[in-house]
Amino acid sequence: MDARPEEAAGPDGLLTWFNDLPVVRWIGVECVDVEVGRVRAVLRVRPEHRNPGGAVNGGVLLAAADVVAGAAVTSTGPPGTGAATTDLTMHFLAAAAAVAAPLRLEAEVLRRGRGNGVPHVRISDADGRLCAVATGTWVVREPEGCPG
Repeated sequence: MDARPEEAAGPDGLLTWFNDLPVVRWIGVECVDVEVGRVRAVLRVRPEHRNPGGAVNGGVLLAAADVVAGAAVTSTGPPGTGAATTDLTMHFLAAAAAVAAPLRLEAEVLRRGRGNGVPHVRISDADGRLCAVATGTWVVREPEGCPG
């Protein structure tokens, strides 16, 4: 994930920065709430997100989880912090067959160490049914001069 610029200080700045990232717009994710170590977002399902059976393609869910988890890890550092995925595992629990309402993604950083973060992402449909969970590790690059 690109390093968060100085202007992206605080939750509102991080939310704006995240929603303006080209990959986030391309996937169709929108961040709706940010706290330190937590991000809530929605995935507005488009026709091209669906597999032949009508459910959301697993790769789309994985990409959405990746960017939301990256934002959660990035939120744990000061402006200028960057984070990059080193591994990400997803478990698909139920078909994500959202029709009109978006899917909900909730990312929480379970552990933030000196040079990495471990986030967990839950993806649910509009009825609250858990469709997928993901956990991974992100390497974190703090801005120069910050303790890391």
